[in-house]
Amino acid sequence: MATQNTPQQITHIYKEINEGKYKSVKHYELQKCNETPVFSTLINISRNQNCAQSMPTFWLKIREGNKWTNYITGLFRTSKRDTYKGDTHRKTNLVIFDFSSNESILTITYFNNYYTNDLRNIIY
Repeated sequence: MATQNTPQQITHIYKEINEGKYKSVKHYELQKCNETPVFSTLINISRNQNCAQSMPTFWLKIREGNKWTNYITGLFRTSKRDTYKGDTHRKTNLVIFDFSSNESILTITYFNNYYTNDLRNIIY
């Protein structure tokens, strides 16, 4: 029986900035990363405005220069509270979003060249 290798994880820790300034958008700044960051130093998490058929709960944007990009990925609920999943490059890379209970800290775990819908071994 073949065993699947544990995928490489790149973990980003973000802290909310401008707390309470916007109602449906939160901005976060990178505090720490265990590798070269995949995402920008500043990210934008916004509530879904019912503009996509996939109906994610949130959307992720990154900062390029002085502008926010188009949406990078939608964030979809998982079985674990305050934990969401997304993907990049059409389900090539899995992205897990763990919010602290008050959403002031966000941990993003990026799995390069790894995607699965079975999250039992990914989220605990």
